[in-house]
This record gives sequence, structure tokens and C-alpha cells, in this order.
Amino acid sequence: MNSLMRKLAAFICLFTLAACGRSEPAAPAAPMPTDPAAQVRVVLQTSPMSHDWISIARQRDCREVGEITDAGGERCAYGEIYYNQRTITRSVDGTVANVWAEVRHGVPQLIMGETDTTITRIRYTQSRIHYRLRCTDETFAIIEQQILGDSGAVVHRTHPQEVYRAPVRWTAVALLFPPACRGGTLVP
Repeated sequence: MNSLMRKLAAFICLFTLAACGRSEPAAPAAPMPTDPAAQVRVVLQTSPMSHDWISIARQRDCREVGEITDAGGERCAYGEIYYNQRTITRSVDGTVANVWAEVRHGVPQLIMGETDTTITRIRYTQSRIHYRLRCTDETFAIIEQQILGDSGAVVHRTHPQEVYRAPVRWTAVALLFPPACRGGTLVP
């Protein structure tokens, strides 16, 4: 009986903690090309205890193709790609969706940051990309890219020109179309 009571108490505590940690979805960084008043959030049917960032792909981070270690194994570490289910927004007519993806590299990457007066080299292992997806013709554009530092803070940000193109089959961005364009419930 005592063991049953402990399990019941642990179960209640678990659900109480899960309810406290829920965060509200963030609005997209850039307005959608349709009427801003016609923008709605997309809520995917997931457990309240599920993570905000959901893994959708793994990638090899190789400096050289076929690079081999002294022990005979490949030196390519795996990186992972996630999308944030709580940041998906879609136009009311369903033609355009916004979604954030995060890349966690297995090996440090290098980018050159530039301001009016300085050029800086930035090593990073984590970046975020804001994609805008055209659901009708399945093309995408990158709206913003953020390079994250060790603490998770944004250390560099770029806003590339909005050029739409078709994704390569089975890439991370191609895997984003179903949940962003067709999944979930719309919430005003």
C-alpha cells in the first residue's frame, strides 16, 4: 500500500511539473507575406511533456570526405537537426508557413562575421534558421540565420535575400513541409 501511495504521489508531481514548464510559442521574426492579421499559430498534437525542439534529421559533419582516424574509423561526428513545434505559424489560407530549425553540429564550424569596422571569426556548434515555406508549390526561403554561442545567446545574425527554391528530397527542410504546412490545429 505504501509503495502504491509513493507511485501515485510521484505521478502527481510529474504532471504538476510538466504543466509549470510549458512555454508560449514565439511569434515569427519576420512578418508573413500575406495580411499580418490573417496569421495563425499551428498547434501540433503532442504531449505537454514533449520537448519544444523535435529531432528530424542527423547529419555527418566532415571536414574532408572519407577522412579516416588512425584507428581506422571515420572522424565524422554526427550533428542533429531539430525544428521547434511551438514556433510554427501559417497563413489562414494555408499557402505560407514559418518554422524555426536548429542545427547542432558534431564538430565546430567557422563563420566570418563582419561589421562596419571589424571582421571576426566565429566558431560555433549551434545555429538556428528561420524558414518560410510556400506550401502550395513546396518551395522555401531562408528569412534569418542565427549563430549561437556557448551560452545559447545569439552572437551573429544574418538576413539573406528572400530567394525561394525547391528543397532537395530527404533534406531537413524537405522534412519540415508536412508538419508546418499540413499538420496541427490552427489557433488564432
